[in-house]
Amino acid sequence: MMIRINLLPVRQVQKREAGRQFIVLAVGILILAAVANGAWYYWLDEKRADAQRHLNDTNARIAQLDKVIGEVKNLQQRKLDVEAKLKVLDDLRKQRGGPVKVLDALATAIPKKVWISTFDEKGGAALVAGNAESYDDVSEFMRALNNIVWTPKGMARVLERQRSGDIRVEMVGGDAAIESFSSKDVGQFFSNIELKGTEATSAPGQTGPAARRVVKFDMTLSVNFAI
Repeated sequence: MMIRINLLPVRQVQKREAGRQFIVLAVGILILAAVANGAWYYWLDEKRADAQRHLNDTNARIAQLDKVIGEVKNLQQRKLDVEAKLKVLDDLRKQRGGPVKVLDALATAIPKKVWISTFDEKGGAALVAGNAESYDDVSEFMRALNNIVWTPKGMARVLERQRSGDIRVEMVGGDAAIESFSSKDVGQFFSNIELKGTEATSAPGQTGPAARRVVKFDMTLSVNFAI
């Protein structure tokens, strides 16, 4: 007689156990996935927060720099305004002493055989008229006007304009010392000197064949009062 064993309950138990294990595994995977996703989102949120803080700090620094730049621009504008005012004051100071220096330069430039009868200046342009004993004296006067200059040490006559840009001069007055200055440090009193006309005529107040002959001249030139 054969004994029969019913294995159905055992298989059902095994199936249930396997189902429970699958469910536990699936729940574990879901929990791990949820934790991993939560950690990932937390990491992303921290990165976003860090980026936002960095952006806020950058914007704050930019705003601060903009303020500093604005202050620097204001200082630069104020500096330009002050420099402009100082230039105006310096020009006024120079112009106040300019006519005296110009007349002194004119008197220094006039040769012994030249007499000035008219010096009419307006807006820096001047008309000079007078008499000279000869045409050579007129030429000498024009050269003297071109060579009379102002240097850091006072009035002088140009002796040589060197290729290096320096100007060699003879100081007027004192011991007539010879000096050299850079061209940028030398101021020209008279420029654009142009002879407009000459005429051989009798000296003023003299008539007849025995009258002394002189050369009457007219010239124009530019006058620099800002020295």
